[in-house]
Amino acid sequence: MIKNHFTATGIVFNPQKEVLMIYHKKLKVWLPPGGHIDENELPCAAVVREIFEETGIKAEVIPNKKGIDPIELDMPFTILLEDIEGNGTHNHIDLVYLCRALTTNLNPQEAEVSGIGWFSHEQIMKLETFDNVLQTITKAMELYA
Repeated sequence: MIKNHFTATGIVFNPQKEVLMIYHKKLKVWLPPGGHIDENELPCAAVVREIFEETGIKAEVIPNKKGIDPIELDMPFTILLEDIEGNGTHNHIDLVYLCRALTTNLNPQEAEVSGIGWFSHEQIMKLETFDNVLQTITKAMELYA
């Protein structure tokens, strides 16, 4: 049986255009903050919640609406299909949002996160992470810079 879960990830920029990254204890890699979207939760609310829960950072999604009435949600920067088990049986449909930090004091959730920081593009390229993370952050930094 195939399990597909919707997740939301935030590529969070500070005023210096650095990106917030966490070291995920279970996966043993650096990632942008994010997690599962709860039942009945809007994706753009989930990403803001996950960022705060994992890092203590208050953030907002960078607006990218097209002006369609009456109610329009911010669109993700990209949507990734992530094969969690490596065999297609457990997938995360990851809605990746560009976000702006409203605060910069870090307060990591110690149950899941053992490292946290603001990183330049050059620093991120040297971190232990997944190729799709590097590609997505590179594209986001090109757009946001």
